[in-house]
Amino acid sequence: MTLRELLTQQSFDNSLLLGFYGGGNYGDELLLEVLLNLLSQQQARNIAIAYQDLALYGQYHHEFGYPRVLMRSLWQLCKALFQKKRIIVGGGGLWGMDMNRNILMMSALLFLARWLLGKEVYLLGVGYYNSTTRSGRAAAWLAAKAATVIIARDDESYANFARFSTRTYQDADIAWQLRDMPLDEYLPDVAALEQQLDIRGKTICLALRRFRPGHASRLQTVVQECLQANRDKPVILMLLEPKEIDPAGYQVLLQLQNAHPAAKIIDFQYNPLALFLLFRRHSRDLIFIGPQFHAILSAHLTGVPYLPISYDNKVRNLLAAIAPSGFQIPIQSLTAADTQVFINNLYNPASA
Repeated sequence: MTLRELLTQQSFDNSLLLGFYGGGNYGDELLLEVLLNLLSQQQARNIAIAYQDLALYGQYHHEFGYPRVLMRSLWQLCKALFQKKRIIVGGGGLWGMDMNRNILMMSALLFLARWLLGKEVYLLGVGYYNSTTRSGRAAAWLAAKAATVIIARDDESYANFARFSTRTYQDADIAWQLRDMPLDEYLPDVAALEQQLDIRGKTICLALRRFRPGHASRLQTVVQECLQANRDKPVILMLLEPKEIDPAGYQVLLQLQNAHPAAKIIDFQYNPLALFLLFRRHSRDLIFIGPQFHAILSAHLTGVPYLPISYDNKVRNLLAAIAPSGFQIPIQSLTAADTQVFINNLYNPASA
């Protein structure tokens, strides 16, 4: 069963959308925006969205007429759980390397909602990876035992979830639905982003990401060396979170800009589909270098060349499916030479 087939067969009226929406992460906000479009197309009614910061909703999302519930308010969240018939967890590699206490708590909440409150629980386009922790495996078991239906987004997630639930199916990440979605209503969003970035000709997009100690310094060093070697080229330095969430990362962008004054810097303060459409409109000019799962997938879907950097099983599974011959570079072994060969081949294709 695919996600589209499930949406055709199953009504999702009277549902609570539960995930890590509202934290300002590009991938999470992209998943929510796509899911809201899909539910709106289905004409789903009586939907509530659990959101971390209600004041930021309008910054990242269009208005679909679905009310929001403050996720940090235990009273509001519990009230919504009691009122709604269904709970939808829409996408994300939740049970992987990024496993944390909040995901464990959410998984336990799903288990209680199913077996104490009789709710239907749908895990749509989700990931469960061998790179997770012991608590991650426990959390995945709780979520799987709570689930009415699981749609896993790749081979590894399917194999792991299928051990716990016979109602596990394999499709793909929710963001793949963008290929068939009408996006004209997002034209003003991308126009505002274009005005801010003013892309003229071939441009390198370098994206930083928050990591555990070790990976971050490796990526930062490679980006710095890449900037030094490409002073003659337009560059956009990207943070796919708002600077308020990752102030240290934004300070790194400012420091890099000081060394490369012509570089433009941007953090994530816009609708996620604006970036997706920016990639689509400027696919012949943009070059993307960064390890983020949904940024890589966005580049792939829009035809933007990307360097296949992997830092976790979820990215490895994605690149195995989309990268030519499954080629990928583990972030631990990434070098500035890798980025330069990639850039040179795109700037001088005749000599590649």
